Amino acid sequence: MANRKRHILIIDDNEDIVNMMRLMLQMKNYDVSAQMSVTGLEETLNKTWPDLIIMDMLLSGADGRVVCRFLKDSDHYNHIPVLMISAHPSAKKECIDAGADAFLEKPFDMQEFFNAVGNTLPLKQD
Repeated sequence: MANRKRHILIIDDNEDIVNMMRLMLQMKNYDVSAQMSVTGLEETLNKTWPDLIIMDMLLSGADGRVVCRFLKDSDHYNHIPVLMISAHPSAKKECIDAGADAFLEKPFDMQEFFNAVGNTLPLKQD
């Protein structure tokens, strides 16, 4: 399993943003999956066990902060780092308070995105 690609799950309801992040991460040789809502999230997590979750703060029908708090309060999922993203002005403090491991403000450039992902992913253990 030493050659396993790092897996990143993107949760965002904006298809253009999902596609952009997916392409950027695939360029860096990450295995990427995405979902447009949190519906079925536990099933997805139990099947894929991502190394990192990138999640928007405001999702259609859900609040990413509530989802993040659920993940971080769960003994089953709390080890998965969460990188929250948002364009909302007060989002950073709110996301960190909800348990996010890191925050990235929209809009962001590729280098900021790669830095945030690299700094949030746990060290690879082979």
